Amino acid sequence: MKKTLIALAVLAASGASMAQVTLYGVADLAIGSSNAPGANTNAQMHGNNAFTDGNSRWGFKAVEDLGGGMQFTAQFEQNINYETGATGTVNGRYAYGALSGNFGALRFGRTLSPTFFGIAAWELTSVANFSAVVNQFGFVGSSGRNDSQFSYTTPSMGGFTATLGYVAELDNGINIAAGAPQSAKVDANAIYAQGPLTVGLSYWKLDNVAAGASTDGNYALGAKYNFGSFIVAGSYQDPAGPSQGWTLGVRVPVGVWAFTVDVAQDTGFDDTNYLLYAGYSLSKRTTLYGNYQRDGKSGKKSSLGTVKTAQDIDLYGIGIRHNF
Repeated sequence: MKKTLIALAVLAASGASMAQVTLYGVADLAIGSSNAPGANTNAQMHGNNAFTDGNSRWGFKAVEDLGGGMQFTAQFEQNINYETGATGTVNGRYAYGALSGNFGALRFGRTLSPTFFGIAAWELTSVANFSAVVNQFGFVGSSGRNDSQFSYTTPSMGGFTATLGYVAELDNGINIAAGAPQSAKVDANAIYAQGPLTVGLSYWKLDNVAAGASTDGNYALGAKYNFGSFIVAGSYQDPAGPSQGWTLGVRVPVGVWAFTVDVAQDTGFDDTNYLLYAGYSLSKRTTLYGNYQRDGKSGKKSSLGTVKTAQDIDLYGIGIRHNF
């Protein structure tokens, strides 16, 4: 107690500022079943997988005002599985620092990628775990997070922002598959959000790829338009390699209810995913939801001999999400 009082007295005497720290989290659980090959179709509890809206987590965010319109931010997040009480790996989510001001924002550490934010700008389910778009194409073939990333985001200019991210060659070894060559990574987006229209472009590329792998970049261009009584969203997806295709969906809010229908087709593999979603808001922070997903049959092999989906898989889930 004495040490705390002394520390506070020193801060008051020096005029130093204290960071504002926010503790927050998400609790998300579902009950569901699927007809995946070899799986038991009985319903069971699910946490942090394709049946839930999102991963449960806890985190803290510290923001210090540096004066002159500048701020320093430090943020950390960790997965929590509310089904078992287990915590995820320390580097499972956010762990970054950022310096922001009128010039934009510089961010460094582990964070969601620019590619992620470019897709989240228009995707109708807020990139939920059961998103048809994400389950079909990922974040243009990426996991959506980068370790060791440096990024710069412009200030908003008439609704337009852009982010450029970079991961150095020696750092990117922890972001790519074992055995792949060391490679620097460029990750970027461009977003326009003004009035009822939002458009997002996502792009990433490695400067060195494994033998036989595509040297093409990975990109997606999507948009959504809010007509008031409903929202329509669509995109063109072109990850490097044989995958490419489109998505189309509509979201209809009706009072405390929200309904979403989404279709994502990979024309390169003749694979179509569907999502039917219904959400009921118990409050501003708590939502009951139900979803049906279908991962369409393909069986088509890529040039590397991989099969995307061997047969139809149906998933059914009912869950609850609370943000705190």
